[in-house]
Amino acid sequence: MSNLAKARSPKEPVGQQAEERDTTPAIGTVLRRAREHHKLSIREVERRIGRSSAYLSQIERGVIRQPDPVVLIELAELYRLNFMTLARWAGWANEPQDNTNSSNSTSLLVRQILELDDKQRAEVLAYVQRLIRDSRS
Repeated sequence: MSNLAKARSPKEPVGQQAEERDTTPAIGTVLRRAREHHKLSIREVERRIGRSSAYLSQIERGVIRQPDPVVLIELAELYRLNFMTLARWAGWANEPQDNTNSSNSTSLLVRQILELDDKQRAEVLAYVQRLIRDSRS
């Protein structure tokens, strides 16, 4: 193996990772297309989920590249999209979060849940459902 080939070998996974990033759609583009597919104006989305049209427009235009996970949940429900896929495309699903700067406990909770596997998420959901049921008794 030549020295050039040896020098490139360790970089191959990085190139593969870059390829995967390049094939990941921009979250704003996906959300804009979903909105248009459902024939909704940005003002109608604002009315339905209670987020400002200016904020939603910034997401769609790519100014905000990593929207809050709670907003992604709301949009996923409205557009009937898979939340976990949106979370991955937005960069939330496989990245560790800095929990020290979060002022919104709901966002923090969602971010932490994204770090769990499917079985753990199911356990959290069952636990939350028990808490709700018990609080109503």
